Amino acid sequence: MSEYCTCGAELPPDARFCHKCGKPQRDEPLLVEEPPAAPPPPPPVAVPLQIGFRNPLAFRIGFLSALLAFLLTLLVSPACPVWLAAAGFLGVYLYRRRSGESLSARSAAKMGWITGVLTFLVFSLPAVFAYLDEIASPDYIAHMRQQLNSWAFPVQVQNQMIASMQTPAGMAAQVVTLLVMLFALATLLPLLGSLVAGKVLGRK
Repeated sequence: MSEYCTCGAELPPDARFCHKCGKPQRDEPLLVEEPPAAPPPPPPVAVPLQIGFRNPLAFRIGFLSALLAFLLTLLVSPACPVWLAAAGFLGVYLYRRRSGESLSARSAAKMGWITGVLTFLVFSLPAVFAYLDEIASPDYIAHMRQQLNSWAFPVQVQNQMIASMQTPAGMAAQVVTLLVMLFALATLLPLLGSLVAGKVLGRK
């Protein structure tokens, strides 16, 4: 580096600029400021699954509640509908406990509906086989004849009705009637139980 600038001014040692004219005395790399790094995106917020048949937790709990209701009905009290309502209550309780979510009345009703449909599926096949076995027994025919007698049906009409009930079409009609009644019972009672659970557990 020269001791004098081109303008004639004397430069001190290691001068970067001329103190008189401001001319740079050596080449320096151009500093480019880098833009500040963007902040990392926030972690995604986990959105809880809606209660429905596609919700694995709701499906498992509904099936477990339905199975417990079936076992209690089979082992403790076959004619007691309390177990069906208890299945809906239990479904809401277990879902709240496992998921940690506070269910609204609508969500509790959805959980009760899932439990009810699964309860119907668990109950329907054994109920159909038991009913077909019952209507084919002589005791059932004697019971039907006694009931028809109490309604003052003529003997000829009684024979025709009993004969029609023993045909495949008649038995199919009875099974369909049984399934409709079972569906109404198996879905409405768990639904009521779930609404009670949603109201009682929602206070806590």
